[in-house]
Amino acid sequence: MNMIRFRILLALITALNAVIPPLGLNLNPRALPVGFSVERVSEVFAADGADVREYPTVIQLRHQPDAADNGKLLATFERFGSTYEVFESTDDAQSWHSVCTVTDTFNEGFWAEWMPFLYELPADVGAFPKGTVLLAATSVFGEGVTDSTITLYESRDGGHSFSAFGNIDKAGGTDWGVWEPFLIYEAASGRLFCFYSDDSDPAHSQKLVYKFTTDLVHWSEKTECVACADPDLRPGMVSIAELGDGSYFMVYEMVGFDGNPIYCKRAERLDDWGDPADYGTVVSAAGKVFGSSPYAAWSPVGGECGTLIVTADHMVRGKSRTGTDLFLSFDYGKTFAPIDNPLPYDKGEGHGRCGYSPSLFVAEDGAAIYYANNPPQSGAGYRIAVAKIILTEK
Repeated sequence: MNMIRFRILLALITALNAVIPPLGLNLNPRALPVGFSVERVSEVFAADGADVREYPTVIQLRHQPDAADNGKLLATFERFGSTYEVFESTDDAQSWHSVCTVTDTFNEGFWAEWMPFLYELPADVGAFPKGTVLLAATSVFGEGVTDSTITLYESRDGGHSFSAFGNIDKAGGTDWGVWEPFLIYEAASGRLFCFYSDDSDPAHSQKLVYKFTTDLVHWSEKTECVACADPDLRPGMVSIAELGDGSYFMVYEMVGFDGNPIYCKRAERLDDWGDPADYGTVVSAAGKVFGSSPYAAWSPVGGECGTLIVTADHMVRGKSRTGTDLFLSFDYGKTFAPIDNPLPYDKGEGHGRCGYSPSLFVAEDGAAIYYANNPPQSGAGYRIAVAKIILTEK
């Protein structure tokens, strides 16, 4: 009955949003086929003045050799200036403290600058044991950013120290670089994949590519997964969620279309996304479309197909009371329902970068979702905040 009622309400809201778009109606969380509540919101970092902080990434440790370390949270983010500061929470996102600062000592003359991504190895990969925490990010060279590299850092003490040990790819500067790494492990093949945005191909303004490794030392040749026929389009900022049936759901922004709408593809394996020239499908919910810097995560809680959550930066079509909406799917991404953002923001004057590149992390039991974003703080600047969302079966 819950699913039937949900479908009726979703159809009604979709119809109303089509007739009167400025309404921008969302579903009340109580109408969802899954219990959805925000348990708490905590501040990881408050900026000093008007500094921009973005690309927040959060993970919960679950594969540490010392079981007492499992359950701790780690977070970091982009802050211009050659380092990444890593924060830890030992009380389930109630409070945060700085544990280390990460610097690129591997690439001479480069500095750690942009787009960090945290990942904990769920299995041994070559000589890197299960539980190793990886940080992948883009380092750059020169005042004018003439070169870029996606650099890897490792931590074997639960994120309390990191050392740079290798590069996944190198390319040119701002207009010819490599950006926005996303790591994901494929258990069936024992391969660790890195998906990223690639500007280095003269035939494409930007495309999405991947490499994979079985030892974190040697990487495959890069392969296209989204490379549009229109060379001016720029698919980027990829995120991938593994679904309950073993398939994968990929989301990415499509710069070049109005508002940078979010597109998606689905695959049975991480190395088979179909024709790279296939743009994919626009992600929409009740007539709404959002754009820029998407992130996807899947929880087994929420019925037969669980709950797929997608977030992004702003609305392309349809109004949001909270800066942007969250889109939830209960059929592996065939349809979505919009709900209010648990970390609301207003992209008004001086706050155009808030909401940029949020992230999601699903706890091992699927009941808790940790959602990181960079809403504006009072006065000027941005803060990094984490909302703990609780999903329950109805």
